Amino acid sequence: MRAVLLGDIINPMNKKQKIKKLKLPLSKMTGNEKDYTAVLLEDVNSNMKAFWEVLSGVKERGDATFEQVGLMTEKIDGIEIRLDSIEGQQTITNKRLDSIEGQQTITNKRLDSIEGQQTITNKRLDSIEGQQTETNKRLVSIEFKLDDLMKEVSSIKEEIKVLKTALSSKADKEKLEILEFKIVRIERHLKLA
Repeated sequence: MRAVLLGDIINPMNKKQKIKKLKLPLSKMTGNEKDYTAVLLEDVNSNMKAFWEVLSGVKERGDATFEQVGLMTEKIDGIEIRLDSIEGQQTITNKRLDSIEGQQTITNKRLDSIEGQQTITNKRLDSIEGQQTETNKRLVSIEFKLDDLMKEVSSIKEEIKVLKTALSSKADKEKLEILEFKIVRIERHLKLA
């Protein structure tokens, strides 16, 4: 603001125009009062003009700021919409994860059950293997006995041949043929086993 003193030189034409504009009772004022009033009015007008210029600048900045606030509000609204969408998607994702966790729990229970069944199966297989080992031992024993029996049968056959040749002239030939028939039956039976 500009301060105007009484000693400032003022254009007298300007003073009168300003005083007439204000319609002050000039007749009651002295010359100095008129000069002082004119200076004050000019100072007030100058200050008002500066004030309105500043106020106009503030208004323009306020309008620009308001416009920027509007743009920011639109951006914030857009961000809020996107956040709402993301939150919705997050809720869906959480539900899907809960479902997957439930399925994983069911799968784990099924695997535990399968592992239990596998343990039972392994025990049964171990038992079967033990029985198989016993059976194999018994078969080996039976094979040895069969081998011994086959040797015995072969030995008896040889004795029969020897007896047959020696007894060919004697009457016990029929008994010998019956023994020979029994041996053949035993041989067939052993070969089938």
